[in-house]
Amino acid sequence: MYPIGQFSRKTGVSIRTLRYYDEMNLLKPSYISETGRRFYENEDIITLQKITGLKTLGFSLKDIQQLIRQSQWDITESLEYQKRKMINKLVDIEKNIELLEYTISLAQLNQVIEPEIFIALIQNNLHMESQQRWLKSYLPNEIVDEIYATSNGHNVRYDAHLINIINQLKIAYKNQFKDTEVHTILKELFSQVPHELFNRLLTEPKLMEIQLDSMLFSSPFSKQEEKWLIEKIENMLKEYKTI
Repeated sequence: MYPIGQFSRKTGVSIRTLRYYDEMNLLKPSYISETGRRFYENEDIITLQKITGLKTLGFSLKDIQQLIRQSQWDITESLEYQKRKMINKLVDIEKNIELLEYTISLAQLNQVIEPEIFIALIQNNLHMESQQRWLKSYLPNEIVDEIYATSNGHNVRYDAHLINIINQLKIAYKNQFKDTEVHTILKELFSQVPHELFNRLLTEPKLMEIQLDSMLFSSPFSKQEEKWLIEKIENMLKEYKTI
């Protein structure tokens, strides 16, 4: 018999994990002394190998618990399911690597970025497809497609410039810039949208009725900043329409 410490060293599985497997009824010690010391036998090594092997294939401990109690395994369907799960994980990992490369490039172009702005951009990039589906329930499909074709997800220079504009607006709010100064910044913001698309958006009746889902659309502005910004935009648009 092996005391738990020796069994841990022999198998390469930590004592903490062995205790957890005991609690989960995955791998019970062959013998527990009166003082509570756990002891294992060679047969327990085989059981542990089954557990670690199935874990490597991505099975949950709950699934493993059921499988190791079976004398024979017919797990083709389970293996296919695990394969699909791992392929999906691989796709997610590849997306995360792409996002990391994007954020590294963004950070290099903007050495100092407020956390709220940075996180908003990341979140909006992650939810881009869901955002498009959501907006298409309010706006014509071609307008939504054109909006996102303009922003072109993961376009580093576009987003870097956008960060700069957002920073300017935050400074304008903090220092209470004059309307003329704020309007100059807003014009730069709106200039990121093609002129024809901008005019179409202005004439879209549902545009001002949209209440964005905060779970999908992350804002870099505080509630106070948003209220101030909406007021400035509305004033500017009134002037724009009278021109």
